[in-house]
Amino acid sequence: MRRALLVLLTVLLPSLVIPGIAQAGPTAVTPTVAAIPANAGRGWPVSGARGVIDLAARGYVEEEYLLSGQADTFDQVGLWTEDGRWATRVATTGTPYTTRMVVVRPRDAARFNGTVVVEWLNVSFGVDIPVDFSQSYEHFIREGYAYVGVTTQKAGADKLKSVDPARYGAVNLSGDALSYDVFSQAAQAVRANPQLLGGRTGSVTVLGSGHSQSALRLTTYANAVQPVRRSYDGLLIHGRAALAAPIGDGVVGPLSARIRTDLGIPVFILQSETDVITSASVRQDTAQVRTWEVAGTAHADQYGLNLYNAANARDKSINGGAPTTCDKPINSMTFRYAENAAFRYLDRWARGGAAPPTATPISMLLNLIILRDGDQNALGGVRLPDLDVPVASYAPNNSGGNVAGACLLLGTTTPLTPARLRQLYPDHATYVAKFTAAADRALRSGYLLQADRDEAVARAQATPVP
Repeated sequence: MRRALLVLLTVLLPSLVIPGIAQAGPTAVTPTVAAIPANAGRGWPVSGARGVIDLAARGYVEEEYLLSGQADTFDQVGLWTEDGRWATRVATTGTPYTTRMVVVRPRDAARFNGTVVVEWLNVSFGVDIPVDFSQSYEHFIREGYAYVGVTTQKAGADKLKSVDPARYGAVNLSGDALSYDVFSQAAQAVRANPQLLGGRTGSVTVLGSGHSQSALRLTTYANAVQPVRRSYDGLLIHGRAALAAPIGDGVVGPLSARIRTDLGIPVFILQSETDVITSASVRQDTAQVRTWEVAGTAHADQYGLNLYNAANARDKSINGGAPTTCDKPINSMTFRYAENAAFRYLDRWARGGAAPPTATPISMLLNLIILRDGDQNALGGVRLPDLDVPVASYAPNNSGGNVAGACLLLGTTTPLTPARLRQLYPDHATYVAKFTAAADRALRSGYLLQADRDEAVARAQATPVP
């Protein structure tokens, strides 16, 4: 009786999403795409890879497009509870917008592996930052993925226009309430426009990803918009807190949110030590939600920052182009290895394959304090060889710096003393043997891909430890 009533309501109120009922829903309107000439304005995509990564040597190209259409906004219906089974309705329709997409793809379409990663570019510091690309671009190139970075929020759009008005004069996002439908339409554009993929036709697997603020918005997207739009085949939510973003232009959304378990697509939640302090209360592993917490890591790290600093030196979009610095050396743990594995598993999972391996959570006291060993490295969690065979202690937060708030998220690396290194590794051969064994353990557990295992071991062999 109850289900019959709910079905009747969905017929009578087609703009209402009823939690707990899987619905096809109306797909996002397919927008138009137009190539931005490579030499327009200053001659490169802001926050892009040009001049930072030698894509041509790897058989890849970077292109940029304007994405234009009409977007809907959504309203919350009823109480949004922690289980994520949230009801929404379309609030407004037909708001025109124009934004941009940065496309990185194989030059030869035959190299494309059939999967596109669409990243909700992060704007926490007022400019688009491709965090997931900065961590996993080597994996994408190695495996033949296509990547699309989307300017999804007003802050990113406004910054583009201020940094390079000649290139981005047409860009216009009137507010963040449009972001959810813009992100849906980006996926529609990828499916409908073979030129974005070098002319490759046929079906593709489209994965959505986002980090930090974008992860909060992807949480809301997963629970409230994906059930209606059905735009993505899988989602990677990286560096989230327990809360979710508002569905409109507000500042605060639900304070506690898990991913709904009836979503119908896989969701991979990937967390650093910085993140678990604010997200442990909503940990989950279900048939369609997998969570990895990577020990020794920070919300952002030196590896990803290297790419950002190089792009910022070119763009001069933050702090006049100066590199970001902190009081202490920034976290250098190899989070990227776990993210590469996560993308590999999510791709397989979204195509109907097996779910990723589970992982022990980072060990905590009362979900508030991370438990640590004698070298002050975290216990539990996904264990990478650089943590299990350490040459430093790795912490989730830093201080000071020349960009307000950034160092709180960048973590620290504190080298172990020479005496401690000699105690752990009497000679270089011992260090390499222990590191290789740890790398092989991580490989067998599924947290490290073969190519990254080989890179890590080669790096250990070349490192003068002790």
